[in-house]
Order: sequence, then C-alpha cells, then structure tokens
Amino acid sequence: MSIKAGDLRTQVTLMRPDGRESGRNTAQQRGVTYTEAATVAAAKSDVSGREFFEAHAAHAEDVVTFTIRWREDVDATWRLRHHRTTYDILEVNGLGYMLDYMRIKCRAVTGGGR
Repeated sequence: MSIKAGDLRTQVTLMRPDGRESGRNTAQQRGVTYTEAATVAAAKSDVSGREFFEAHAAHAEDVVTFTIRWREDVDATWRLRHHRTTYDILEVNGLGYMLDYMRIKCRAVTGGGR
C-alpha cells in the first residue's frame, strides 16, 4: 500500500485513557475517561465489503479505518475523535517496510461516549 502525505487530508484527535473513572453506566460497569493526546493528519476510509462480511458485526456500518503516520504509543485502549464522532479503536496495524504509517480500525461509540 502506498500512502502519500497528501492523502492525509483530515484531522483526528487521539485520546488515551487517563486512569480515572467516569462513574458507572446503566449496566453498572465502570466508565473510563480519556485525555486528548494529539491531533494528527489522517486518511479516512470505510471498511471494505470483504471486511464487512468477515466482521459479522451488528453495527459494521459504523466501522471505519483511519491511516496516520506511525506512533509508538497508540493501542486498542485508546479512542479517536473525528468531527463530532468518537470511535473505539478495535485494531492497530503497522504499514510499510519501516512502519511509516499505521492503520487504525475503529467503531463509532454509541451512547455519547466522550
């Protein structure tokens, strides 16, 4: 896959868990709060048809992929925000021979996750 700097046209905010709890949700599960870590340039794409069927997810239409320049610190415990939508990170994959870029597969958070 060939990525050019010009392909990274949209801005996203990466958010890391900060270790604090945000109370409990309706299922009595503890919530996690997130702190903005960085705003970076990204390319956004919807999942491919093959990935859609492989996922067998009820909300697969809410799954998107963002490609950003490589960062050591981002993992699946983080979140990503694009415009007014917050996404849980499902998967992080390195791209390129020297891990120049990373592909981040995300699912939109339901219930106003901030």
